[in-house]
Amino acid sequence: MSHPSTLDLDRYSSLDKSRRSNSRSQPRVQARNGDPLCDFCTTRKQKAEKSCLVCLASYCETHLQSHYEYPALMKHKLVKATGQMREKMCAQHDKLLEAFCRTDETSVCVLCMMDEHKHHDIVPAGTERTEKQKQLGVTLHKSQYRIDQRIKKWQDLRQSVDAVKHSAQMVLDENERIFTELLLSIERKYNEVKEMIRSHEKSTVTRGEILLDRLEEEITLLKKRHNDLEKLSHTDDHIHFLQSWQSLSGPSGYEDLNNISVVPNYNFDSTKRAISAMRLQIEEVSKTEMSKISGAVKEVYITQEAETKTRRESSLMEEPRPEKPVKLLALALHGYMAPNHPPIRASKSTSHGLMYERHLSG
Repeated sequence: MSHPSTLDLDRYSSLDKSRRSNSRSQPRVQARNGDPLCDFCTTRKQKAEKSCLVCLASYCETHLQSHYEYPALMKHKLVKATGQMREKMCAQHDKLLEAFCRTDETSVCVLCMMDEHKHHDIVPAGTERTEKQKQLGVTLHKSQYRIDQRIKKWQDLRQSVDAVKHSAQMVLDENERIFTELLLSIERKYNEVKEMIRSHEKSTVTRGEILLDRLEEEITLLKKRHNDLEKLSHTDDHIHFLQSWQSLSGPSGYEDLNNISVVPNYNFDSTKRAISAMRLQIEEVSKTEMSKISGAVKEVYITQEAETKTRRESSLMEEPRPEKPVKLLALALHGYMAPNHPPIRASKSTSHGLMYERHLSG
C-alpha cells in the first residue's frame, strides 16, 4: 500500500527538482513601473508573464513552470498577464465571469446564471467574443474612416489657422503703413494750416503796422498844421498871412488814407469754425469706416455651421464693397485744404449735413 505513495513522492521530487533547475537556468525578468506582478513571489516581485483564468492569479516565468509540468494544471486557461484579474471576477459571487448574458448585455458567472439571470439568453464568453469579433471588422472600418476624416479636418484646420495668422500679419503691416501715412498726412495738413494762419497774420499785421505809422505821422502833421493855422488866424500881417496860407492849405501827402476803412471782422473765428467742421467730418468718416472695418474683421473665421455658411454667403452677395477709409479721409483733407475752396459743408441729403451747416454758420 505504501509503494504507490512512494512512487508519487519520488515523481513529485523529480518534477520539483526539474522545475527548480529550469527556473535557475531562465533569466529573472525585473518588473518595471506599470507591469503586472507575480502573485507568488514572496521577496522581490517579478514581472508576471501569464495569468491563469482558473487559478485567477498571475505568474512570473519561474512560478509558471508548474502549469507546464503538472497535468492537472496544464488544462488551465493561460492568457497574457494582466494586472486586472479582479475585474474578471463577479463582484457578487467572487467567481470568474466566464459567460455573457445577451439579455442584459453583461458578463456573468455560473452562479449568476442560476440566480438573477436565470432564463436569460446566456452564451459562453468565447461564443460572444466570436460574434462580437465579426462586428469588430465593421467597427474598425468605421473607426479608421472617422480617424481619416478627423486627420483631414485637422490638416484643413491647421492650414486655415496658419492662413489666418499669415493674413492677419499682412493686414497688420498694411495697417501700420496706411495709418503712418495718415498720421504724416494729418501732420502735414496741420503744419500747412499753421503756416497759413501765421503767414496771413504776419502780412495783415505788417500792413496794419505800416498804416498805423502813417496815420501817426499824418496826425502829427495835421496837429502841427492846425496849430499853425490857429496862429495864422490871429496875425495882423497880411503879407505873412497870404504867404503862409498857400503852404498850410495845400495837400498833406496822406490823402490815400481816406480810401482805407477799418472793417470789424478782425479775428479768425471763421477759420476756427472751418477747422472744427473738418474735424467733425473726419471723425464721422472715421466712425463709419471703423464700423466697416470691424464688420470685415468679424467676417474672418475658420469654423462654421452649415446653416450659418448659407446665410453668410447670401449676405455677402447683397453687401456692397465699402470705400477705402484712407481715400475718404484724404478727400476730406483735400477738400478742406484745396486752394480757393469754400469751407467744408456736408450735403443736406446726409444725416449730418444740417449739423455741419449750423456749426459753420455759428
